[in-house]
Amino acid sequence: MWQSRPQLSLQRFARYAGVPYWRLRDHQHSTSVRCAKQQRRDALYEKVRQAALIHPTSGYRLLYQELKAQGEAIGLHKIRVALGELHLNPPLPRKTRKASPQVSLPQNWPEGRRVQIDATRLSLPDGVCWIYFVLDVTSRVVLASRVMRSLSMHLAKLTLDEAIAVLRSQGHQEAILVQSDGGSDFTSDLFQQGCLRYGGWVRCKVSQPGGTGILERLNRTYKYQFAFRQDWQSMTDVQAAMPDFHRWYNHERRHSALGYATPWSTLTSSANARNAA
Repeated sequence: MWQSRPQLSLQRFARYAGVPYWRLRDHQHSTSVRCAKQQRRDALYEKVRQAALIHPTSGYRLLYQELKAQGEAIGLHKIRVALGELHLNPPLPRKTRKASPQVSLPQNWPEGRRVQIDATRLSLPDGVCWIYFVLDVTSRVVLASRVMRSLSMHLAKLTLDEAIAVLRSQGHQEAILVQSDGGSDFTSDLFQQGCLRYGGWVRCKVSQPGGTGILERLNRTYKYQFAFRQDWQSMTDVQAAMPDFHRWYNHERRHSALGYATPWSTLTSSANARNAA
């Protein structure tokens, strides 16, 4: 429009167009700078395009090394952006995540003796470690535990197998309902199949009645009344101390929810009453 009316001044044209005068003025003054910037960008993209055509299977890191060997100082980020805009290296499709199971309400829980499994995290001088705990809800006994460097569905299943073996050895042969959160180690097919072999599995929340808040309380007791009072330097120290924690928690510490009886005495007395009946 302005080119068709060269007699108009820039200020009058700005009034006609409804645009601030300073914006048109700055745009006009920066034309040469923008053109030079666009030329540099086109030249950079052409160098990247030529290198990518010569090495079609190379990623942006290998192209960076190739251009660097040719004396071209182009940054990794610029090469990656150029490959994307030139459609020479389109981004890989994102993996679709399996939908997490819904939280089950207590009235929808299947029948069975409830056990809960969860992992708690400890920071040590030699790195981070995790501890799987399996708790029997009725007796509050820590049935099994496992110290490891990272979470794993295989280790979660092995810990659950050890816990169920303890229950079976005490005469509890009923179906087991496993409760946990929606972690990927617990929602994996391997762990789910193990739960179905023993009875069933439900995902629970910490806040709901009978949910995993019971096991979270165990995690807190372990940390504040046992772990934080030790001077452990490595994961090996944590593993060596687990039998002491089991002995203290199951056989010595009296639990308020059990009428201040110990968890192990509650477990054995219920087994003896069942066998007598």
